[in-house]
Amino acid sequence: MGMDFKQALEKRFGEFFSLVATDKGDWTVKGFIDVYKNIYTISVDTKVVSKIVELMIFPVILDFARANDFKIVLATHQNHYPDVTFIGRKRHEKFALDLKSTYRLSPNKVNGMTLGAFTGYFRNRTSRKNISFPYSEYEKHYILGVIYSRADLFKATNELEKAGYSITADARKALGLYIAQQSPDALETLAALLGSPEDDDKRDELKELVQVCLIDEKKRYNLEQLPDIMSVVCEFDFFVREKWKVASDRPGSGNTKNIGSSTVIDELRNGTGVFTKQPNGEAVFNDYWMFYLTKDMAKAIDSTPPYKNLKTYLAYKEAAK
Repeated sequence: MGMDFKQALEKRFGEFFSLVATDKGDWTVKGFIDVYKNIYTISVDTKVVSKIVELMIFPVILDFARANDFKIVLATHQNHYPDVTFIGRKRHEKFALDLKSTYRLSPNKVNGMTLGAFTGYFRNRTSRKNISFPYSEYEKHYILGVIYSRADLFKATNELEKAGYSITADARKALGLYIAQQSPDALETLAALLGSPEDDDKRDELKELVQVCLIDEKKRYNLEQLPDIMSVVCEFDFFVREKWKVASDRPGSGNTKNIGSSTVIDELRNGTGVFTKQPNGEAVFNDYWMFYLTKDMAKAIDSTPPYKNLKTYLAYKEAAK
């Protein structure tokens, strides 16, 4: 049933592309509209983008549930797991689905996602704290992932490459920083990485090439101008994979105790993360994260982390035999 659920969900979201992306790959959402029919562009803020994509996804989830005889339970709080619980009306089996999104850093890598806590309900699998149903009651835990490109960075990269510049990973990072800051220092860093540190003409050329790709969040449009509004994101990609298959062996960003995801796009698409390369990979994933300690967690119990990645985990388990 788990495989049927995944295949059915993938098929349904194969139809979702036409709702979120134009024929050119740009986002169909252009901005917010007020009662006077003024349109305001959307911020490139990842939280804003993620929330709007999530709102667009929910009607598809409802249609999927109706078509496949599931009832759904939504998380009652933002920090509760999972976003959606599917419950079969006949067998009463439960499937967890968490909606996650991330943006490309390069053609092959993304910024990464957090895949839920590795403490609390993950370790105490009969607990109902911060989770819709106890973790152990779920047949499978799925991630519905959305990958996208920031349109300003995507378009600026293309413009610079057309102008003959070679965009390395460091240059792309510097370009993203310049787009965000628009500062002389950020431009100087970008120019140095592109081989024009002292050339004022080249620096002006860089600035001009990037400037035409930026979205003016202060500008107001009307309905007649709708086709002219630049989408803030583009190049959408979707995947449905079991959580353990796209998990990494490091926590997610920040100080939160969340499982991190792979940052390699092919691993996310194909479900070939680090734990899939181990015999009994799902069991290894569960054991690894159940006993993982951050430095602060270890310090609180006057200890040190027994391992920090999968390699040291395997050595630790071998030594314990």
